[in-house]
Amino acid sequence: MGTADALRAAVLALLLLVAGCGGTSLPPTGNTPPPPAAPALVQVENLPAARPQTGLQRADLVVEYLTEGGITRLTAIYFAPAGAGRIQPVRSARPISLVLVKAYGGVLFFSGASSHVLGQIQAENIPALSEGADSGQYFARDPNRQPPHTLYTTFDQLRQGVEKFGLHRTYPLREGRPSGAGDAVSHFGFAQTPSHRVAYTYQPAGAVYTYATDTGAMADAETGQPLKIAAVVLVRVTHHDAGFTDINGAPAVAFDLQGAGPADIYTGGQHYSATWDLTVPTQPLKFVGTDGKEVLLPRGLTWIHLVDPQTPVTAS
Repeated sequence: MGTADALRAAVLALLLLVAGCGGTSLPPTGNTPPPPAAPALVQVENLPAARPQTGLQRADLVVEYLTEGGITRLTAIYFAPAGAGRIQPVRSARPISLVLVKAYGGVLFFSGASSHVLGQIQAENIPALSEGADSGQYFARDPNRQPPHTLYTTFDQLRQGVEKFGLHRTYPLREGRPSGAGDAVSHFGFAQTPSHRVAYTYQPAGAVYTYATDTGAMADAETGQPLKIAAVVLVRVTHHDAGFTDINGAPAVAFDLQGAGPADIYTGGQHYSATWDLTVPTQPLKFVGTDGKEVLLPRGLTWIHLVDPQTPVTAS
């Protein structure tokens, strides 16, 4: 081979080598991020003596519902709990708690429960952590509060508890605004139970609602400020005697939160009629507008009330 032929062969070999190193054959330079962790669901007491609670402002979603004796309880849902700060007071689980933990695919944190609810948690292998789990590492007692309102957990303890189960969120978190036209409403109120009246007032400056009861404004002890709620939803759903007693010996309450039913949504100073949808019990509760489109809610705290289907609302 002459000098010219050798040179051409060397150039051709170099070109083939470069072509073989094209971008499509390069290995990935980074790792695929892991899926987000599952949410934490915390049972929070709502007796007047337990207010103001701590940590509710940092929740993504709070569901409030009737328990025994005409009082209500809260299930606070946190999609990415981490860092300092408490959630308190933590109290016992109810039948509806298990419906919610299945729907949101998370881990339930609670103080205790009736033998029926505990049996269901065990039989269905529901991810749940009570005060005594793992030598009590997910909870502590506050000596500065009066019993039985002393139990609390922290955001870091919630994160650790979720990590224990290795669960991941399998659905996206979608945010936005309702697509249809609503009716302007600045104030509205209703009786969630005969002894628990609820009143909301829209604050245009922050595009949030404040929540008041007969005993005053609902506030967060961590911030010392009234709760700022981005959206309020009334889920109209029937309830009935669950057929067993709760941890205190009173008849337990069960909600027919399956399938679909009417809902009222308040956000941005507007009211929207909608339908709640839990036809798939292992997917989060969603809302569909009168236009048939899913109603998206803004970033911030959403507060859901489970109310009787015929509950009247006064609005102005």
